[in-house]
Amino acid sequence: MKYEWFIASRYLKSRRKQAFISIISIISVSGVTLGIAAVIIVISTLEGVGHEFKEKFLVNEAHITVQSAHGHFPNYQEKIEQIEGIEGVVAASPVIFRALAIQSEGSESLEAVIPVKGIDLQQEDSVTGFSNFVKDFESFNQSPFIDEANIRLAGKETISGGIVLGYHVARRIGVVPGDVLRLIFKMVRSPANPGTFMPLMRNFVVVGLYQSGLYLHDNVYGFIDLETAQTLYQKPDQINLIEVRLVHADMAPKVRDDIRQEIRFEPGLGAMPITMTWMESRADFFQALQLEKLATMVVVALIILVAVFNIASTLIMMVMEKTQDIGILRAMGASKKGIRKLFIRQGGIIGILGSILGTALGVYVCWRLEFQIGNVPRWYGVLILLVPVVLHVCRRIFRLPINATAFLVIWCIAAAVSLYFIAQPIYLDDIFGKNLSLVYQLNQLPIKINWIFVGLMNLLSIGTCWLAALYPAHKAANLNPVEALRHE
Repeated sequence: MKYEWFIASRYLKSRRKQAFISIISIISVSGVTLGIAAVIIVISTLEGVGHEFKEKFLVNEAHITVQSAHGHFPNYQEKIEQIEGIEGVVAASPVIFRALAIQSEGSESLEAVIPVKGIDLQQEDSVTGFSNFVKDFESFNQSPFIDEANIRLAGKETISGGIVLGYHVARRIGVVPGDVLRLIFKMVRSPANPGTFMPLMRNFVVVGLYQSGLYLHDNVYGFIDLETAQTLYQKPDQINLIEVRLVHADMAPKVRDDIRQEIRFEPGLGAMPITMTWMESRADFFQALQLEKLATMVVVALIILVAVFNIASTLIMMVMEKTQDIGILRAMGASKKGIRKLFIRQGGIIGILGSILGTALGVYVCWRLEFQIGNVPRWYGVLILLVPVVLHVCRRIFRLPINATAFLVIWCIAAAVSLYFIAQPIYLDDIFGKNLSLVYQLNQLPIKINWIFVGLMNLLSIGTCWLAALYPAHKAANLNPVEALRHE
C-alpha cells in the first residue's frame, strides 16, 4: 500500500485528542450517505410510479390513434387493412364516438354527459383487450340483463341495445347492471309541431361495468356496439377514429410516420388525419413526472452540497491539526505531490465510503418498501434502537469491557435491524384513505430502481468529494516544511 493511502486512512480514524475531527469526518460521511440514499429512494419511487402508469396506459389504450380531421372516415375497412399491412402493427380497430347526455330510468333530469364509443367488440379486443376489463360480459346485444329489461318494460318502451359504463361513471350516477339508461343523441323536429325541437332518445340496458384500473377511463367512457352507434348517429359505414396496437409500444413514432405516409390526403377527407402516439397523448403526465424528478434531484443535491462543505471544512481543520506531521513528512522526503495526494485521497475515501453506504441504505429501503415480509409493527424498530443506548449507559456505569470497534458493530447491527422493521411497504389507503387508491388504482407505493442512475450518482458523489478536497490538499502541499515543524 502506498503511504498516501495508509496515512489518509489513519488520519480519518479517531484518537482521543482528535475526537472532534473524527466526529466531523463521521458527519461528512453521513451527509454523503443520506444524500445518496435519499436520491435513490425518491427517484426509484418516481420511476416506479411512472412505470406503473405506463404499463396501465399501454395495456388499456391503443398505441396509436388515427382521427379523422373531417369528422369521418369513408371506406374505413380499406383504411384498416392498409394500416394492418404496415410492419409492426398487430391490429387496428374502428371506433365512432360522440359526447352524449344520459338519463337514468325514472329520472326527469340529465345525469351526466359522457363520451360514448361505438366499438366492434372483436376488433376492439385485439387492440385494447376490452372484454378483459368487463366482468361476465359476452356481447352488447345478447345479455340476460336485456332480456330482463324487455320483460320488465313489457313492450312499453323499446330497448336499442346494451351499454357498458365505466365503473366510476356508474357509481357517480347510481346505476348497476340491469338498469335502463336513456341516451340523448340529438335534437330533431317534433312531428306534431315542426317549429319545435325534441330530443332523440334511445333506451340502453347497462350490461356491464368497465374497470380497467385507469381512473381516466373508468370515470369517463361508455361503450355501445359499433353498428348500433352508426345507425343512431346516422353515419352508416362511417367512423371517426381508428385505434392501432403495435408489436412493441416503443415503435410508435416510426409506425406513426409510416401511417401518415400510407394514409395521405384524399378528396372527401378534407384534411390529413390526426395521428397521435400514446407518448403524445400522455405527454403532459410524463413531463410532469420528469419535472418532479428534476425538482427532487435539485433538493437532494443541496444535501450532498452541504456534505461537500463539511468535507472541505474537515480537511482544512485536519491540515491545521496535522501541520507538524506534514513538516515531518516533508523533512523525510515526501514531495508536494505526495502531500497533495494524501489529502485528496482522504476526500476520496469519504466519498467512496459515503457512496457505498448510501447505495446500500437506499437499495435496502427500496427493497423493504416493495416487499411485505410478515406483519411487524414499525415501533419495534424504535425499541431495537434503544438496545445500544442502554448498553452504552451500562458500559459507562459498570465499566463493561466493550471496546469502541465492538460497540460500533453493535450500533450498525441495531440500526440495520431497526430499519428492517421501520421501512415497510407504504399503503396509500392507510395514509390518504381509500379515495386515492380508487383514483390512481395504486395502493402500495411502487418502486423501480434505475441502476444506471444509481451508478451515475455514485460517480458524481465521489467526484464532488474529490473536488472538495482539492483546496485543503493544495494548502497542505504548499506549507513551508520549516514553519510546519515549528508549529505548536
